[in-house]
Amino acid sequence: MRLGALFRFVWYALLTGVAGWAATGAFSEGWKPWGPIVAAVAAGATGTFVGEAINARRKFVEDKRAHRQTLSEAQAHPAADLRSKAALLRPERAVVGFVGRKDELQQLKAWCGDESGSPSLLMVGAGGVGKTRLAKELTDTQSSRKWTCTSIKPEKSVVEAVNAAAATNKRQLLVIDYAETRTDLHAMLAELAAQEAAGKTGKLRVLLIARHAGEWWDDLRTTDSDATRSLVTRTSIMRLEPELDADHDNRRTIQEAMPYYAKALGRPTPDFEIGLAEAEPLPVLVLHTAALVAVLDDAEGTGSATLYADNGVLDRLLGHERALWKSSARQVGIAIRPLILEQVIAVITLIFDSSSDEAAVRDALRRVPELTDSDESTIRALESWLHQLYPGADHTVDRLRPDLVAERHAVTQMHAAPELRQTCFANLPDTQATQALTVLTRATSHHQRARDILAQVLRNNLPGLASPAISVAVRTGTILGDILASSAADAELSIDELRTLHAKIPNLTVALSTANAVVAQRICNSLPGETTSHEVSSWKTTFSVALAGNGRWEEALEAITEAVTIRRDLAKQRPETFLPDLAMALSNQSADLAVLGRREEALEASTESAKIYRNLATQHPDSFHADLAMALNNQANQMANLGRREEALQASTEAADINRELATQHPDAFLPDLATTLNTQSLQFASLGRRKESLEAITEAVTIRRDLAKERPDAFHSSLGGALSNQSIQLEYLRRNEEALEAITEAVNIFRDLTKQRPDAFLPDLATTLNNQLRPLALSGRREDALEAITEAVKIRRKLATQHPDVFNPDLAMSLNNHASLLAALGRREEALKAATEAVKIRRKLAAKWPYVFNDDLENSLALLRKIQEVDSQTNPHPPNQ
Repeated sequence: MRLGALFRFVWYALLTGVAGWAATGAFSEGWKPWGPIVAAVAAGATGTFVGEAINARRKFVEDKRAHRQTLSEAQAHPAADLRSKAALLRPERAVVGFVGRKDELQQLKAWCGDESGSPSLLMVGAGGVGKTRLAKELTDTQSSRKWTCTSIKPEKSVVEAVNAAAATNKRQLLVIDYAETRTDLHAMLAELAAQEAAGKTGKLRVLLIARHAGEWWDDLRTTDSDATRSLVTRTSIMRLEPELDADHDNRRTIQEAMPYYAKALGRPTPDFEIGLAEAEPLPVLVLHTAALVAVLDDAEGTGSATLYADNGVLDRLLGHERALWKSSARQVGIAIRPLILEQVIAVITLIFDSSSDEAAVRDALRRVPELTDSDESTIRALESWLHQLYPGADHTVDRLRPDLVAERHAVTQMHAAPELRQTCFANLPDTQATQALTVLTRATSHHQRARDILAQVLRNNLPGLASPAISVAVRTGTILGDILASSAADAELSIDELRTLHAKIPNLTVALSTANAVVAQRICNSLPGETTSHEVSSWKTTFSVALAGNGRWEEALEAITEAVTIRRDLAKQRPETFLPDLAMALSNQSADLAVLGRREEALEASTESAKIYRNLATQHPDSFHADLAMALNNQANQMANLGRREEALQASTEAADINRELATQHPDAFLPDLATTLNTQSLQFASLGRRKESLEAITEAVTIRRDLAKERPDAFHSSLGGALSNQSIQLEYLRRNEEALEAITEAVNIFRDLTKQRPDAFLPDLATTLNNQLRPLALSGRREDALEAITEAVKIRRKLATQHPDVFNPDLAMSLNNHASLLAALGRREEALKAATEAVKIRRKLAAKWPYVFNDDLENSLALLRKIQEVDSQTNPHPPNQ
C-alpha cells in the first residue's frame, strides 16, 4: 500500500472511531455539550472521506481505462491525434505491420548475439527502402530479450552514448541514423575501438544507418589508430534493396498496407485498381505513400478509379499536407498566403535541424523573402504553428517527414521561387549549408529538377558553399561532385577564389575528379600575364594529371606536352633547379603517350626521364631514389610495349629493389610504389615464361594493395583490381584454376563498381578483367558464363576502339580472338569464323606497323582462323566467302 493511501486509511479509521464513540454517548459530563457536535463533525468528515475515496477510486478506474484507450489509439495513430497526415508514414510510428526482410533481420539478430564479432555494423540503402523501419523491428525484438535499445538523436553525442553504454556492462544496442552526417562519428569509432580493446564491447552493438557507404566511410580508414582502422575494416555493410522479399511485389505491398492506413484514419478500406508504372520493385515508402494517398483521396472524394504507384504519389501526399497547412494556419489566426506557408516548410526542411534553438527557427523563418521584415509577433506565431504541426522532442520544432516527402517539397519550392533560393543560401553557415546541400543531393534520386536547383545554388554562392559542397560530395558520391564541376566551369570566380577552391578538393577522390579537372583548367586559363613560367608549367602538369584521372588522354597529353616544353627551357637556364621538374613532366608525358598507342615516343620520353633521375640520384640519393624507381618502372612498361622484354625485366627489377628498400624504412610512404613496381615486374617475368616468379611478385603486390584498399578503397581499389587481374592469369597458367577464378571475379566486381561512377576512366579496366575472366570460367565448366563475359568485353572494346583505334584496337583483337575460340568450342562455327576473321584483319594492320610486337599475335589469330575453317569445311562443303 502506498504511504498516502495508508495515511488516508488510518485517518478514516480514527474518524470512524470518534464518530462511534460520540454516537454512544460514552463520554464524561464535561464532553456532553460537545458530544453531538463531535459526532456530527466526525460523521460528516467520515462521510466526506468516504465520498472522496469513492470518487478517487472511480477516477482511478477511469484513468486506467483512458490510459488503455490512449495506448490503443496511439497504436493505431488515428488522424485526430496527428496534425500531419505524412507523419503516418514515419517508421517509428509503425502504422503498418512489419513484413519481409526476414533474412536481413535474422542477420542483424545474429550479429547482436555474436559477442566475439565486430561491435559495429553499417546498414545502407536508398531513401525509402525501409532502413529505419528494419532498425525499429530489430530494437523491438532485442528489447523483448532484455536489451536496452537507444536511438541516438542527431543533437546527441555518439561518443558519450558509447561511453555510457559500455560502462553499464549490460546488453545495449545503439542505433545511429544519418551516420554519414555525424561530425563526431570518427571519434565515436575510435572510442568504440578502445572499448573493444579493453574487452568491454561483448554486450554492446552499434548499428549505423546511411544511404550509402561512400568516401565518407573510406575516410574513416585513414586514421592513425590501428585499432580504429581494424574496426572499420571488420564492420560489415548490409545493403538493402527495394524488394522486401520474393513474396511481396509492388501491388501486394500496397494492398496489405491500405487497411492499416484506413484504420488509422477511421475510414473503410477503399477499393482501387492499382496501376504500376514501374515493373522494378519500388521503395516501400513510395508504396505505402500510394496506400495512404488512396485512403485520403477516398475520404475527400477526389480519387480516381485507378491508383498509380510511382514517385508522383509523393506530390499527391504533399497536396494533402498543403491543405493542412492552410486550414491549420487559419485556425490559429495566421493571415499569411498559403504560398508563403509552403516556403516556410521548405526553408525549415533545408536548413533547420532538431538541435537548433528557437533563435535558429526565427532566423530560418526570416529567410523567406516575404517574412524578412515581419514583426516579432508574426514570427513567433509561425514558430508556434510549426510546433503544432511537427512537434519535436523537448518542445522543439521538427521538420516535415518522411525524408523523401520533405526532399520533394523543398526542391519544388526552390524551383518555383528563385528569390527564395537566393535568400535561403546567402551567407549560410557551413553546418546549415551542409544540411541543405545534403537534402537537395538526396532529392536527385527522385526529383528531376533537383540537379538544376543544386547547379544554380552553387553557381550563385560558390565561394561560400565550396567547403560544404565538397564535404557533401565526399559523403554522397559523384552526383554533387559533377554538379559542382559544372557550376565551377562558369561561376564568376577570381583567380584567387579558384586557387582556394582547388586547394580544398582532396586528391585521389572519384567523386570530385571532374571538379578537380574543371577548376585546374580554369586556373590555367585565368593565370595573369605576369605569372612565372614555372607556375604555369606546374598548373599545366596539375591539369594534365586531373584530365588523365578522368580518361581524357588526348587533352592530358596536350597539357603535359606544354609543361614539358616550358620546363625544358627552364632546365637549360637553371638545371640544378628545374631538371627534377622536367624529369617528372617527361614521366607523365610518357604514360599519356603509351595510353594513346604512341609507343616509340613513350619510350623515348621515359628513357630521358630515367636518365635525368639517375644522375640526380647519384648526386642526392636520399632525395631522388624514389623518383628514379618510378621512372624505371615507367620505362620498363614502355620497353615491354615494344617487345624489349629482357630490358623491361631488368628495369622493373631495379625499380622494385629500390622501392623495397625505401618501403622497409618508410612503409606508409613507399608501400604503394613497391606494389606498383612488383606488378610491373610480374608482367615482365610472365612475358619471359617465368610463371612462378611472376606469381610470387604479383601475390606480394596484391597483399600490399589489399591492405591499402582497406584503408582507402577510393584511392586503391582500382590498383587492387589490376593486380588481381594479373594474379588470376598467373594462377591459371599454373593450373590453380579455382584461385584464378576467385581473383578475377573480385577484379571484375571492383571495376564494375568503379565504372558505374566513372565510365570514361574505368571502362577499359572492366573490359580487361572481363576478357581475363573467360578462361577460368570456361575451365570451371561455366562456358555460358564465360561467353557472357567475353561478349561484354568485345562490346566494350569495340566501342573504345571506335573512339581511339590506336589505343584499343590491340585489345579488341585479343578479345575477338578469345571470343572466336570459345564460340568454336561451343559449336557456333559461323559466329566463330566471323570473330576470328575480324581479329586477323586488325592484327595484320598492327603487325605491319609494329612487327616485333604483333607478329606473334597475328600468327596465333591466323592459326585459330585456319582451325575454324578446317572444322567448318568438314561439316559444310560450301563455306561462306571470306
